[in-house]
Amino acid sequence: MGREIEIKIPLTSEEFDRLYDFICLKQSIVGITIIGDAEKNYKRKFFLKKDEYFSRYDKENERRENNEPQVIRIRTQDFENERRSYFTIKRKVVEDGIEVNKEDETFIEDAEVLRDFFALAGYSKWFSKEKKASGVFCTFNLLEGVTFHLELEIVNELKYVEIEVTDTKGSANDIKEGLTQFVKALHLDPQKKDSRSWVEILNGKIN
Repeated sequence: MGREIEIKIPLTSEEFDRLYDFICLKQSIVGITIIGDAEKNYKRKFFLKKDEYFSRYDKENERRENNEPQVIRIRTQDFENERRSYFTIKRKVVEDGIEVNKEDETFIEDAEVLRDFFALAGYSKWFSKEKKASGVFCTFNLLEGVTFHLELEIVNELKYVEIEVTDTKGSANDIKEGLTQFVKALHLDPQKKDSRSWVEILNGKIN
């Protein structure tokens, strides 16, 4: 089981375009370095992610009362002309608008087998989303030894940036503070962080 600490922020079209230029190496940002940013080793990745969420219950309060993980998901991901599927279980805790997650994820060869199992076990699909994303790994001069994953994304036409640290050793408080400073280095306002789940965002629930 891994620890995942992340922050997501909604973007204007101008902010989205500026960060896209950064991950395309068209401009730099002081203090942030893309890993492998020499052209021959450049590691920008483009994804199309289709997520299906499953539950045994019809309502969110029933999921909480029965201690069901917040995320039980099949992700089908298209990357470099290859399609892969993953099964994920995630338990989420939001601290000051920053997610600290415990996540288990594994590759699945045939997602349809898992869908059939869910149906037999009493699970049903209750939510889905589509994410078009471009991502890079970065280092940040204010938090040495930590790798940040910066992902620009359009989710059901909404523009966001997600910044994630997958780390099991460092101090969670140090990483959360590092994420806040990373956001400031991107010339974004960390106060605009969005602590809602994607289902809450797409259903228009107020933060």
